[in-house]
Amino acid sequence: MGDVELQPGNSLSGRFKFHSGRVIALGRVMLAVTYAVFIMVGSGQPELTWAQSYTFLVLYVLGAISIAVATWNDWWLDARLAVLTHGIDMAIFTGIAFSSSGTTSPFTLFFTLPLLSAAVRWSWRETALTATVLIILFMIAGFAFLGSSGFELQRFVLRAANLFSLTLLLIWFGIHQRAGKTFLRIDDFEAGVGAQDNPLAQALSFTMDATGAGSGALLIGPIDELPSDGYTLAAGTPRSFRADRPLMKEIGAPDESALLFDVAANRALTRVPEGRFRFLGASDVIDLDEGRQLGFSSGLIASVRTPTRQGWLVLWDVPNLSTDYVEVGRELGAAAGAILDRYVLLTAIETGAAARTRLSLARDVHDSIVQFLAGAAFRVEAIKRAATSGSAVGADLDELKRLLVEEQGEIRGFLIALRRDRDLDLADAVAELQALAERLSQQWAVDCQVRAGGEQGSIPIRLQFDIQQMLREAVANAVRHGGARRVDVGVAIEDNQLQLRVNDDGKGFSRTKGKALSEPWSLKERVERAHGSIRLVSEPGSTNILISLPLAGAAA
Repeated sequence: MGDVELQPGNSLSGRFKFHSGRVIALGRVMLAVTYAVFIMVGSGQPELTWAQSYTFLVLYVLGAISIAVATWNDWWLDARLAVLTHGIDMAIFTGIAFSSSGTTSPFTLFFTLPLLSAAVRWSWRETALTATVLIILFMIAGFAFLGSSGFELQRFVLRAANLFSLTLLLIWFGIHQRAGKTFLRIDDFEAGVGAQDNPLAQALSFTMDATGAGSGALLIGPIDELPSDGYTLAAGTPRSFRADRPLMKEIGAPDESALLFDVAANRALTRVPEGRFRFLGASDVIDLDEGRQLGFSSGLIASVRTPTRQGWLVLWDVPNLSTDYVEVGRELGAAAGAILDRYVLLTAIETGAAARTRLSLARDVHDSIVQFLAGAAFRVEAIKRAATSGSAVGADLDELKRLLVEEQGEIRGFLIALRRDRDLDLADAVAELQALAERLSQQWAVDCQVRAGGEQGSIPIRLQFDIQQMLREAVANAVRHGGARRVDVGVAIEDNQLQLRVNDDGKGFSRTKGKALSEPWSLKERVERAHGSIRLVSEPGSTNILISLPLAGAAA
């Protein structure tokens, strides 16, 4: 199974993929350093008294760096400090914007960071709240400069309008990025779905490849029932097991279907889809005894559901774990469920196909071998009666022997065809039909000829069986019901359809007044089973049966 592109890895992009906290922390540091450099070496100096303290500015830069370092690999601390640092950012950047050149300050663009942080980290509601607070702060600061010599009303109004427009744009972004957020692409899913026999192993391998997890487990069982089937892959060692106890306890709202956990620190973190974090104790939501048996200490847990089963996906030894993995976990759980569903669906399709094949083979055996043996038994009884009456039966026994040898050859050919792993070329298929036509000619005392035409192509084995049975039935009907002496058969491939034309010189089908001709039911049933079409054209002295069968798709 190939690697899925979701995997973060250790590249530069991998260090920031699914790490909105890192991006926000790094952006905070860059903006703080930018303002410090501007104040220290630039010509524009702070106008407010408190902002003239470079000590305060240096402390903020150091604080921003400290927060970035502390939260870089600590998803718990990143979530805990999110609201606090967000509020500080709004206050600090408002002060920065108006401590340099007042309402004409170029640093009003710094308002973008808190707005983007809210849109990326939370939802549109938090973005709207952030924007409301920033606009109020902006207006308060602007009125503080009202009447001063450096106040420019036109520029103040223009920047307020820009801030309002940016707010609306980011609120829209917050709404749609949450609703349309997907971490897995269709290509990722298709690349991760292999042909393993064990569906649990397949689903677990896909999720581990997607996250780069070193170990993982998947537990799945009937809805609200135990035990569960389990499969784990830890340190490269696969193991199947049965779980008699639920791995997870009740954690609250149904939407909280994924969480991060750290058993050693007794921490668990989840969030509702609207973006609010929930801080839990790991022992409150996880059966730690089951966890110890699996061998995990920290990682990601996600719910897995199918229409009939439910369970949990557990991944640990995940590199660069972050708060974003709560959302990633939800998608991984859905993907694992989809893989299990796909396996069940394919199994059902294969089972149905096998059942249809068994029924079809049973019909073929009945229509050929069983009927022949019934006729042979009838013939034996006739020979037996003739022998009892003293008549010579040698010629009859020779004829019966010849028929048995021919039927044996037909059965052998039938079994050889079943072992084929490829379709038949049109020429080979026609050759088999010509050999069958020769036997039918002897059996029914009729001149039966098969000719090919149309395009070159191949015919599925199953369809070849159907054609042979259709030919037997058509010839038998032509002789028994029409008294035909000659039957001409045409086989052709046209527009990805197999065309079979059977023409005889019999007396034709009798037509009931006011009713259309009815196709022979035995032929019609076989054609409909192959998703084909049949048309009958009959008149005194000639009968034409036109059959069209698809060469591609499930029908073939």
